[in-house]
Amino acid sequence: MNHPELNGQRITGPGNSAIYIVMDGQRRHIPDPWTFNRLFKDWSTVEVVDIANIDEGPPISEGALLAKDPGTSPVWFVDHSQKLKHYIVSPQAMQRYNFNWSQIEPVSNYVLDAIKNGNNLS
Repeated sequence: MNHPELNGQRITGPGNSAIYIVMDGQRRHIPDPWTFNRLFKDWSTVEVVDIANIDEGPPISEGALLAKDPGTSPVWFVDHSQKLKHYIVSPQAMQRYNFNWSQIEPVSNYVLDAIKNGNNLS
């Protein structure tokens, strides 16, 4: 089932070592600790839930990142495997997803403009 009310949660299943982020109501596998640490503040917010009831979406790409042109305010979640960038609409959305402000990487708007827009993260 699709669960948009869970968007932003970091989850794992009982006895499962895989960690997911819920986006667009789907659980998306986070491939490795390096990618997790590159995106999120900490591991303490990973919740154990029954993941079998949450549709599985495409995995997050290894090396997915938070990006922003230094001269502008939008912050983007960039997922290489989907070839998409997702606009993070507010500081509240950053908090909901537990994204780490200090991990935002400077990326030129020329590069960001070349990446297709995905759904906004709110």
